[in-house]
Amino acid sequence: MIIRNASLALPGKNELTPGDLRIRRGKIAEIGVGRTLEAQGDTDIIDAEGLAVLPGAIDAHVHFFDPGYTHKEDFLHASGASASGGVTTVVDMPDTSEPAVIDAQSIQEKLSIVSRKSLIDFGFFGGISGLLCDDQLPRRVAEMAPEVLGIKTYALSGAAHFPRVSNHQYYQVLQETRRHNCIVLVHAEDYDYVSGATPGAQARGDGGMAFYLSRPEAAETLSVLTVTEIAEELGAPMHIVHLGTVRAAEIVATCRFVSGETCPQYLEFDCHDFERIGAPLKITPPVKGPENKAVLLRMLAEGTIDFIASDHAPGTREEKNTGSIWTDYAGIPGGPTLFPYILSEGYLSGSMGLKRFLEVTSGTPARRYRIADRKGSIAVGLDADLVFIDTAGSTVVHGEESFSKGKITPFEGKELRGKVHRTMVRGRTVFHAEEGVTGEPGTGQFLRPDPKLRRAGIKPWRG
Repeated sequence: MIIRNASLALPGKNELTPGDLRIRRGKIAEIGVGRTLEAQGDTDIIDAEGLAVLPGAIDAHVHFFDPGYTHKEDFLHASGASASGGVTTVVDMPDTSEPAVIDAQSIQEKLSIVSRKSLIDFGFFGGISGLLCDDQLPRRVAEMAPEVLGIKTYALSGAAHFPRVSNHQYYQVLQETRRHNCIVLVHAEDYDYVSGATPGAQARGDGGMAFYLSRPEAAETLSVLTVTEIAEELGAPMHIVHLGTVRAAEIVATCRFVSGETCPQYLEFDCHDFERIGAPLKITPPVKGPENKAVLLRMLAEGTIDFIASDHAPGTREEKNTGSIWTDYAGIPGGPTLFPYILSEGYLSGSMGLKRFLEVTSGTPARRYRIADRKGSIAVGLDADLVFIDTAGSTVVHGEESFSKGKITPFEGKELRGKVHRTMVRGRTVFHAEEGVTGEPGTGQFLRPDPKLRRAGIKPWRG
């Protein structure tokens, strides 16, 4: 296959580069910069005239609810929806499926089901809850480390089957994960703060502002301070998910072994929007005060925050409309809007250059989760995961049109600069703007961490 007349987004470049690509056996075999590649038995030629060709986005924080909760979402619909938004690789969370991914057996059980469905490539995060910090912890971590891209934990959890990890338990978990050079992901909200603040916040009413006051900036900052202190003391790799508070992001940026992500919802919305929109914007942690969102975008653009992810986790209409913000389901279908949002509000708006845009959407998550030997950039030898963009086009978000089972989105009606024209995974078109989702279920490949990096000694993420 040859892709001709493209404007290529090449690693390290801050401008699009005219050129061709040759793809063989799903890999990028040759890049012709400023020249036409001669056909060498290539019969499939795609003309990308007028289109920017970028590496497919890596969404390293999704809840696809499969198996076990497929009334909300499943791997077929979620992977197709992600592909429609330019995502070619996802990493699925461990606790929102049945079985939860906690050891070798549960990994294989889940893989046997979702591998038949996925349209795009995928990895798993394993999980450790407070219930699992027992004498079987070393075995579980040892079994999961070669198979998963990280291990997810909750400093505050709303799931009875997957309770929070206490501060002392974080010492136990990180000691084990460090032995295997395995990164620990943390949902960082302070249990004591939220437990104490919730009764008073509930007394204030049933709106978004009241819910926000039960878990405001201080709840996130206190938790981040605690867990990162433990990681730094032990020299253990850690990643803070869905940062929504500037001070928390600043703390992460001072750490040597800790990285962090944010999500489009924290860049676009604040607690006043939550009061206005209600349940469609209910997420945990909730969106914060209005002073955070513009600064978070700047921190992402400057590299203070490492990358962006969606936290895709849709709920049904019934779950999102229980009659009270306190019982309404917390989660949104973020996968289809992740890449289009940051393309529009980051790169095409001029808030970040092309080089940084490529880092936050693909390059940095590929390196952090040890799949950069296959994913993350347009380079010879890597998978031909590509997204073709009409930069002069536009996208209007309509939840009902999404391939996802999740139709309720706080981004409803928002117009974004740029339009995804085509998405390829390893040289196969899985989405086309004129044809919709075109991929074949079960063609997505399961991703394990690069074994060379997993066996290598731990290196600081910064410094």
